[in-house]
Amino acid sequence: MSDVCVLGLGYVGLPTASLLANAGFSVLGIDIHEPTVAALRSGKCRLEEAGLSTLVSAAVNSGNLIAGMQPEPCSTFIICVPTPVSANHKVDLLAVESATRSILPYLRKGNLIILESTSPVGTTRNVVGRILAETGFEPGRDFHLCYCPERVLPGNTVNELINNDRVIGGFTPASAQAALAIYSKFCQGNMTLTDDRTAEMCKLMENTFRDVNVALANSFSRIAEDAGINAWEAIELANLHPRVKILKPGPGVGGHCIPVDPWFLVENFPQHSALLRSAREINDSQAKRTLERLMRVSGLRSGDKLALLGAAYKADIDDARESPVYQLHQEAAILNIATAVHDPMIKPGIHAGLSICNDLPRCLEAATATILVTEHKMYRTLTPAFFAKHMKGKWICDTRNVLNHSVFREAGFHVLLLGDGRP
Repeated sequence: MSDVCVLGLGYVGLPTASLLANAGFSVLGIDIHEPTVAALRSGKCRLEEAGLSTLVSAAVNSGNLIAGMQPEPCSTFIICVPTPVSANHKVDLLAVESATRSILPYLRKGNLIILESTSPVGTTRNVVGRILAETGFEPGRDFHLCYCPERVLPGNTVNELINNDRVIGGFTPASAQAALAIYSKFCQGNMTLTDDRTAEMCKLMENTFRDVNVALANSFSRIAEDAGINAWEAIELANLHPRVKILKPGPGVGGHCIPVDPWFLVENFPQHSALLRSAREINDSQAKRTLERLMRVSGLRSGDKLALLGAAYKADIDDARESPVYQLHQEAAILNIATAVHDPMIKPGIHAGLSICNDLPRCLEAATATILVTEHKMYRTLTPAFFAKHMKGKWICDTRNVLNHSVFREAGFHVLLLGDGRP
């Protein structure tokens, strides 16, 4: 019998399983995606994360980490599966429910069940606990039940899983202590014990806080555009105040957490979440607003080609989940504007229906305009001569304020900066 079974070998599950294995646990990693399982069995990592390939290889070579597609009897089960929202912003817990049901045949008295997936308040006890209770075992009496959310930044996941502080929410105090014994084997950050519902709320609050503050910056950028001033300069000056820290505006919010998690609160507590809904709507409409503004000033129209630089939702990672580039592409398609998407970090091919390439000259070829979506390091070094050589048009929309605008303008380019309303 393995010590730990980790269900879901994605951006959180795989490094968690590998850290546990390298800490001496016998770990069974489960995923329904056969290529993921096959790669892990050969000691390979399908995710681009700093230090993860070495961590995975060491875990597999030690014999402590094996992969499969079905759970087996274990002392501890950790659920790390996705919790997306539907097109109408309703939470989809099917993966959590499916993973929980896969545990049912192997549940034994004394087991520890941990949910790590970001979830609405009450999911741990009302979904996971309720399903497991179908065995006749009672949570908190016959088995331990916990909610223990991660706090990681993609691109630095391994380091943050080890060093970040952690909240451990137990259905009972004894359950929290049982989970603490597991995480203390590899987590060096402070670990605070609470109940499962508080831990669920804590995770949603963290990501919603960031979403609302991005929306504030984006609102300022819109006001600045209409007022004829530069929001970036105004924000820099405002941040000289010792108790003010306004974030940077941008073309939207991406990733699997920030643009998703606030909807969990909006759905379940609509009477208290008008601010959260408004923030989501502001951030989700940034891409459309950016494209419309570019079209007003540039002459970009139906039948033209638009180059989109950057598909990852943040700089220098290979994660395109919920990236604003999808919204830009969709809005352009509605207007019959062809798009070409480039990203230096993401493997070329079709990603969630969007074609992404690594060939920047081909992406720029015959483009009337370009929108810089993601602030990858390589884009900061691009010169006007490079764009002039490959583009047809002379319009560049910089949504991240990373280009040297004066140099580009001197070379004959028109640079539109998001949040800059000056003529």
